[in-house]
Amino acid sequence: MKTKGYLLGATAILAISMCGAVTALAQSTERWTIEESTPGATQYYGQLPEQLPTLNMINEGILVYDDSGLYAEGFDGRQLIATREAMGETPYYIHYGGDLMSANIGNDWVLWDYKTRKELYRYTFDRRKWRHIKTTPQGDYALVSDGKNIAVVTPGSEPIPLTTDGSFDIAYGTAVHRNEFGIDGGLFPSPDGRYFAFYRNDQSGVEPYPIVRMNDRIAYHDPIKYPMAGRQNERVTVGIYDSRAGDIKYLETALPTDRFFTNISWSPDSKSLFIDEVSRDQTETHLREYDVTTGLPVRTLLTETHPKYIEPGTPIRFLSDGRFIRLSRINGYNHLYLYNRDGALVAQLTDGKWEVMELMGIDEASGQVYFMSNKDYTIGQDLYRVSLRNPLSVQRLTEGNGSHFVWLSPDCRLAYDRFSNLDTPNVERLIALDGTEPRTRELLRAADPLTDKYRPVVELGSLKSDAGDDLYYKITRPAQLEEGKKYPVVLYVYGGPHSQLVTDSWRGLRMGWDTYMAQEGFIVMTIDNRGTANRGMDFESITHRRLGTIEMQDQMKGIEYLRSLPYVDADRIGVYGWSFGGFMTTNLMLTHPETFKVGVAGGPVMNWAYYEIMYGERYMDTPQENPEGYAESNLIDRAGDLKGRLLLIHGGIDPVVLWQHSQLFLQASVKAGTLPDYMVYPMDEHNVRGQDRVHLHRVICRYFMDHL
Repeated sequence: MKTKGYLLGATAILAISMCGAVTALAQSTERWTIEESTPGATQYYGQLPEQLPTLNMINEGILVYDDSGLYAEGFDGRQLIATREAMGETPYYIHYGGDLMSANIGNDWVLWDYKTRKELYRYTFDRRKWRHIKTTPQGDYALVSDGKNIAVVTPGSEPIPLTTDGSFDIAYGTAVHRNEFGIDGGLFPSPDGRYFAFYRNDQSGVEPYPIVRMNDRIAYHDPIKYPMAGRQNERVTVGIYDSRAGDIKYLETALPTDRFFTNISWSPDSKSLFIDEVSRDQTETHLREYDVTTGLPVRTLLTETHPKYIEPGTPIRFLSDGRFIRLSRINGYNHLYLYNRDGALVAQLTDGKWEVMELMGIDEASGQVYFMSNKDYTIGQDLYRVSLRNPLSVQRLTEGNGSHFVWLSPDCRLAYDRFSNLDTPNVERLIALDGTEPRTRELLRAADPLTDKYRPVVELGSLKSDAGDDLYYKITRPAQLEEGKKYPVVLYVYGGPHSQLVTDSWRGLRMGWDTYMAQEGFIVMTIDNRGTANRGMDFESITHRRLGTIEMQDQMKGIEYLRSLPYVDADRIGVYGWSFGGFMTTNLMLTHPETFKVGVAGGPVMNWAYYEIMYGERYMDTPQENPEGYAESNLIDRAGDLKGRLLLIHGGIDPVVLWQHSQLFLQASVKAGTLPDYMVYPMDEHNVRGQDRVHLHRVICRYFMDHL
């Protein structure tokens, strides 16, 4: 085989046979099953590389729970925290803050004093009803929410309601704005434990949307609130519970009330609350300070604007002297900025054509700020630090190009690094950060768990867009190519905001499904088009108001490259994607029927006017403001253009991309006389999970095998 010759014609940055030399491929005989290649199936987890059973990071090391009990694995060794007998049932996760550790143990929420190893508090209320819990930093009481009302609870006692008007329309203490803007909870304790901030979400103006559950003999109506683009929005307010006074105040936020409240953070002295208030059109945000005793606004610290959209997603982090650090994309790339207490810029801490992906921690004693970034490797990420005293002096702390998953100790003196790349299954290290240069201790170097399994060839590379941008791709192909044979291709596509599918990590994106398809004689390609994440504002926002257009141009660059390969059958090209990828799949099938013969569109958006306000209006504006963009991307009106074989798949109770999308496309196809195929998972939501996902993969694979 002339494998290397096949890679010419593209900027190949990695071309790796995953079991080493090509000649070794012939020795791999054990074939993959659908179950082994599907996350959610028990058999899948047997194919994963070994990992330490880690739970969280504390100052003394990484918390590990195994047969010996709970211990901290530090740079100089381990220390036992608690035996298995002392822990009782297996903890799901260990939370650490200050001198307290907390965890789910069975149905209880338990807190320990880390120093004495003694149990301090145990919460024993009904966790099935009160699903959301947040304790004070001191652990002496908590606020809980059942999705409607909030209550206060102390250890060993039943919750005492603080609100009683929670309903289908009103919700307290849960995430709002459909989890956009980085929001993942609705309860926010103050540092001193006296106060709790919480969200109150009034959805009475949002029309109820019908969801029908069919497991009972008589199917029943289980509606949700779904604010559609251009229609009425949620009305969110922020309340403050004062445990000393026993009362609740609401912040006096100015009208209009249909804007978005995010990045809630407390001042170190617990006297002020800070909120990013994003306008409904998402072109500006105001960082405002509120007095928690009166609920009145104190001042606006800063305002950020962008002509397309703005999306703050990280709360500000305070230093002890009142200065704060903000993560912002205001200058085109996500970077760190230092402000004084009055909101005046002190320094830009990081800069360049790369993204700060996460603010990890601040060590005031050494003056270092820690963050994750793709600064030195676009399709990977590393841990870095920058000095508060010497801005822009960025130091890389993790070793090896690839994907680093990192936990940082609360005192920022120790890091846990789980590393992989395409040919490295898993390496786990501790990194001592207390000197000018990091020191490492290796904890685990996992053996390759797939030495006897079928191995495809995996290529990572980049192509150029029409504008000259690098478009990173991954190709998975059969281990051995028969001389003169041409192989069918499946383009796996997502292509939407917040995504980066092509990363240098073990087995790569969707490697189980990709591997199975390669074993069955297919070539699978994925490409991150313009509009995807971690490449800067211009790269992402070029798709604004015209979703699907630029993305398709870039996906077709990948098709051009595939057609240049001598082993690709240009007459047998398919496409598959889910959610935004379902929208892209359908769009590609309708726009380029001469190229795509077969498609599978899962949970597809078919008309952005039927999608939610927060996401939809950010990228498309409202239907009233952008009728041309909505009309251009409305795939329902183009159902008559379908020529190839298209399988639509949807979850019957999908609360994200409503079932209505694919049903309306199906109805339009009937009227137009076109012939899509259709599959429904009646009681699955947006993502088909567990054993149902195994069935899903059987359906998808069979469809391509039958028709491609």
